Amino acid sequence: MKIGFVFPGQGSQKVGMGKDLYDQDLEVRELFLSANKILGYDISAICFEGPDEILTQTANAQPAIFLVSAALLLLLKRKGVVPAFVAGHSLGEITAYYAAGVLRFEDALRVIQARGTAMAASYPSDDSAMAAIMKVELDVIQRIVSSVEDGPVVAANLNCPGQIVISGKKAGVTEACDLLSKEGGRAIMLNVSGAFHSPLMAAGSEKLAVFLQDKVFASAQLPIILNRTALPETDADVLKKNLPLQVVSPVQWIGSMQVMAQHVDRLIECGPGKVLSGLCRKIVPDLAMVSVSDLESIKGIENGPQ
Repeated sequence: MKIGFVFPGQGSQKVGMGKDLYDQDLEVRELFLSANKILGYDISAICFEGPDEILTQTANAQPAIFLVSAALLLLLKRKGVVPAFVAGHSLGEITAYYAAGVLRFEDALRVIQARGTAMAASYPSDDSAMAAIMKVELDVIQRIVSSVEDGPVVAANLNCPGQIVISGKKAGVTEACDLLSKEGGRAIMLNVSGAFHSPLMAAGSEKLAVFLQDKVFASAQLPIILNRTALPETDADVLKKNLPLQVVSPVQWIGSMQVMAQHVDRLIECGPGKVLSGLCRKIVPDLAMVSVSDLESIKGIENGPQ
């Protein structure tokens, strides 16, 4: 049986995540303590104790989600549950790089730090917005966002049929939401600090590219289905060039999971929350899937998924 792993991105964080893993497994505890040392502050305490308004800050949420996903990956590997393909949603793509052996643990954390800092400084957060659009076809959304006066606004996350996230200047996103509501859609403004995966991240993309210039990337030990292309990739140079491009490009999650379903028999969401499992059930409903987010769910996979 071939298994695909998917790794969540920002928004899946929850105060208390990873605490049971830390308390009951020495190797996981060492992983968390190593992350504290690498980052230079106590990310473990933020994971376990919050408060929520601190955990949800991009600079904390992103390494915290990666850390919990890495801990779960370690425990799954110990049980002999290993993927044939991997993919990650936005931030989760860096976790996929780590799972495929492209980046070491320390390097992945430092890339996440640099990526978050670069994206946060790209464009003023008070003039940025993202909104989830429900019940409107992608072609209609693309037509509407291209027509707004105060752009750019783009379709940034193609999450699943019936759920597309738009991103861009605040006034433009608000205008697009009003227009899409007249098309029968429902818009939900997202609590985010930037217009991620839009052209407004161009400065951050450039800064990340500079940061990565002297960083060593290995070729992937297994295929990574990329957000930007929805295609499998293993080449180290391509993977290195992809990360700066990813922050200004749409997340092609629908296409990514359609490709994943062609190669695997079962999907495991490895990380806090169950957001990706919900999306994947709408994209590839016939593909078996399970979410692993804590020690109890790990115990449910004793000899690999059945």
